[in-house]
Amino acid sequence: LVARVYESKAEFRSALQHEKEGYTIYKNQLGEHHEKTKESSEYLKYLTQQAVALQRTMNEIYKNGSNANIMPLKFTAPSMASILEQLNIINGILFIPLSQKDLENLKAEVQRRQQLQES
Repeated sequence: LVARVYESKAEFRSALQHEKEGYTIYKNQLGEHHEKTKESSEYLKYLTQQAVALQRTMNEIYKNGSNANIMPLKFTAPSMASILEQLNIINGILFIPLSQKDLENLKAEVQRRQQLQES
């Protein structure tokens, strides 16, 4: 989330630094093959590309001054799902996906406990 804030300000060096920290945490805690680790790795690649594009633009400006051909930078707006996920993490809300079988087992367990309480 911090990396995305820095990206929106075109501060790619800081964005990369924070995303690298996030990637390291995901990798150490969840492993290399976890969805979050892969997502972070892809975002690091994207940030690197943006940083390179910005540096090329700056070099073009220094080289050619006001005659520079400047390509606009592309900023990704996070999806609503991504924003909600980040807010949930910040607030300590975790969603655990359950399969249909898990739901049935949970219902059965709740019913069993209700029956035990009634008797």
